[in-house]
Amino acid sequence: MAKTPYALRARRLLAILHLFEPDTSLSVAAIAQALGATEVEITEDLDLLSCCGIDEHDAGTLIPIFVEGGVVEIWSTLPALDRAVRLSVAESRALAAALETAGLSADDPLHTKLLGAAAWAEADSGELERVVRAASTDTAGAEAIKTLSLALEEHAPVRILYHGVGRAQARERVVEPMGLVNERGSWYLEAFCRSAGTLRTFRIDRIREATALTERFEPRALSPAGTAFVSVGLPVARIELAPGEQVSDREWPGLRLAEEHTDGSLVVEVPYAGADWIARQVVARLGAAEVLEPAEVREAAAALANAIMSH
Repeated sequence: MAKTPYALRARRLLAILHLFEPDTSLSVAAIAQALGATEVEITEDLDLLSCCGIDEHDAGTLIPIFVEGGVVEIWSTLPALDRAVRLSVAESRALAAALETAGLSADDPLHTKLLGAAAWAEADSGELERVVRAASTDTAGAEAIKTLSLALEEHAPVRILYHGVGRAQARERVVEPMGLVNERGSWYLEAFCRSAGTLRTFRIDRIREATALTERFEPRALSPAGTAFVSVGLPVARIELAPGEQVSDREWPGLRLAEEHTDGSLVVEVPYAGADWIARQVVARLGAAEVLEPAEVREAAAALANAIMSH
């Protein structure tokens, strides 16, 4: 029997919790029918939930679920759902990318909701807002990401038309998706390439077409790199930050402080793989960052800012 994808099971567990209210009971059969799962799967899910803690200060306080004779009993409240969701910066970035993939613009009310749900101990709200804003201004590869995300979950091979660097024409490949990676504002697919017979990393914006096949594959005993590239050999942009502006290696990986002026302004050097990514990071700071060099990044930032202002 094929193993249930982790993402699918996580969604099912959350759906089960939302079916319950205090002092109610539901049959396992009814839950299975509502969620489109088997009774065996639901029983296993309920066993797992019954072992989950709901009090960060008391490991012995568990979700109040009890199953007997095919009936699920809830005897008290579910504290895990009684407060607002709080998100890490990584979760916020992932949700921003999901909103982008769904076709929502950066000024959509859902982005405001996302920012309101976000919490990052090491960053203020302004820094988190820039992360989300930058993630939301890039729409390249949205359709490919949709196709690849679903194929990744269903273990379906994908036929892609990929235009590699230095090639005159795009080339067709059949790949087995293993992971999607977002590095420095660009999405990458990590996959086993059947054409090459080895693991490969593909930049999403270079995928011209992506079509999931109907067959299914067994995941290989291989581990993707988990990173798309290193900063060695990448071009460097010099950016001046206004006094009081803060920036971290989390936001701009590989960042180096080049100059610190008496008025509090900073000049930083940031390696980048694409001018569009670093331009989005600059524009997201709403005038508090200026590209000094190179010209391609300065022009990309100006073009992006003008495009946003014209909407």
